[in-house]
Amino acid sequence: MPKPQPPSSLGTTGSALWAEVVEKYDLRADELRVLANAGGAADMLEDFLTAWREMGRPYMSKGSMGQEVEHPLIGSIDKQRKALAAFLKQLNLPDEEGVQANQQRDAANTRWSKRGA
Repeated sequence: MPKPQPPSSLGTTGSALWAEVVEKYDLRADELRVLANAGGAADMLEDFLTAWREMGRPYMSKGSMGQEVEHPLIGSIDKQRKALAAFLKQLNLPDEEGVQANQQRDAANTRWSKRGA
């Protein structure tokens, strides 16, 4: 069965993410929609990072009242990183080592959470 093609709405970064994931995993239709959202977040993140680098990586800018404020792209970059991470987490893909690594990590987390209880 042929691998699903990335949506036409994805750019270079998002399409590369799509290709990498569908090459390794067979995803359901709902998971493909989440992957498309992850690809969109990856594209937007790359666009924001490129714009920020082209501006000289400013950390501060002038606010509406002339005060120094954090550059708005920094917050946008952070939001897209968090969105991308959330979408990828929602896919619940196994670690590179395979499903066993996920099971071992989950077992360890269970043990640690019981210690704190």
